[in-house]
Amino acid sequence: MKTIKKFILFAFLMLASIGFAQETITNESVIQMVELGFDDYMIIDKINTSDVKFDASISALGEMKNAGVSSEILSLIMDKSKQNTKSKTGIYYTDASGEDKLIQPSVFSGSNSNAVAQKLVSGLINSKKKAQLPKTQSNNVIRQSQPEFTFIFDPSVTEVDNMQNNQGNNAGIFNWWFRMASNPNEFVLVKLTVKEKKNLREVITGKSSWITSSSGIDPKYALNFTIEEIEGNKFKVTPDSLEPGEYCFIYQGQVPQGRENQSVFDFSIQ
Repeated sequence: MKTIKKFILFAFLMLASIGFAQETITNESVIQMVELGFDDYMIIDKINTSDVKFDASISALGEMKNAGVSSEILSLIMDKSKQNTKSKTGIYYTDASGEDKLIQPSVFSGSNSNAVAQKLVSGLINSKKKAQLPKTQSNNVIRQSQPEFTFIFDPSVTEVDNMQNNQGNNAGIFNWWFRMASNPNEFVLVKLTVKEKKNLREVITGKSSWITSSSGIDPKYALNFTIEEIEGNKFKVTPDSLEPGEYCFIYQGQVPQGRENQSVFDFSIQ
């Protein structure tokens, strides 16, 4: 009878450990393990053998320290947090359920310029170059007027980058913005103009006349946002209150040779 009970207990613990191993370890998981009386070496082993998603901001680390998490574990959490961001570069927003969602870049479907018509009228009138996105609404829907975004950068060049870059200029294009840039100041936030009849959204990306020409977003159209550094390569970006409509972040920094910045990070405020 005792043998059967031991077997059942062993099987239960094995199933529990399998289910627990499939979990992603977070700050809350570590605090829970501390409260349950796990030894430090057990928690460290669990962190090293699991998928993790840590918040290593000063406030989060302080909360964990107050909960009894040791300095050795906090140091490991800080180290793991830096390693994980390399595969999670990009712009994130928090959805209605509280989950962080990555904004996938959208590609301009075309461009429109009224240069010919305006130059025929007058050489002094600026013509506008407009980049267009398909559909009248972004797939990234945010239901708050002042959302918070998380920008994660990784300026270091990884082995994967080298391998992809050796395959040609069009390879390795995913998230190159966050390898070139180091902070959100290299991006601009603008509101998109919605064209219902044409089923598209557009933004002015340049002006020209017979005399001069310019490219990029006019500073007067750029919307203000505040930046708070969370870690060395992780930032919280909070725009001023946004009215319902279509918006996007556009990279305005240095573009790698052989590539064009034809993508934006768009979202919809409802």
